[in-house]
Amino acid sequence: MVCKRFGPSGNTFRFILRPNSSLSWRGMKAVFFAMTLVLVIIAGGFSLLGLWLIFPFAGLELLILGSAFYLSARRAQHCEVITIGQEDIEVFRGREMKGETWKFHRYWARVRVELPPYAWHMSRLIIGSHGHEVEIGVFLSEEERLHLAKELQTVCGV
Repeated sequence: MVCKRFGPSGNTFRFILRPNSSLSWRGMKAVFFAMTLVLVIIAGGFSLLGLWLIFPFAGLELLILGSAFYLSARRAQHCEVITIGQEDIEVFRGREMKGETWKFHRYWARVRVELPPYAWHMSRLIIGSHGHEVEIGVFLSEEERLHLAKELQTVCGV
């Protein structure tokens, strides 16, 4: 998902890239608790039949499901922010304030799309100058990546 914003002075552009998250944290918790309820009812029924050994496996299943939801939600928080000012281009990648930052002089920076060697691979969107490059938009769809490349080339004047 790409969000384009303008700075207060009108000469700063900011592109915020985020992975498409189909389920919010609240939705994940609701699904997890619903699965927990169903699993407890099923495990309780089997334990009434004398198969009490199902509880450790049900707990293990819930632990794995909860871990998967947590990792998915954590990964959805990653973002890339591309700030294009009068003099430079800054690329930030990370979560909230923790992450990596790259700076390129706007005049020397180049935006390019590397086409994939095979049809089933994704293209790569790269910003760089003076031998330093950074790939951006890894989690974007092919259409979003190509559209972002055109927007960046227009804004940067490449």
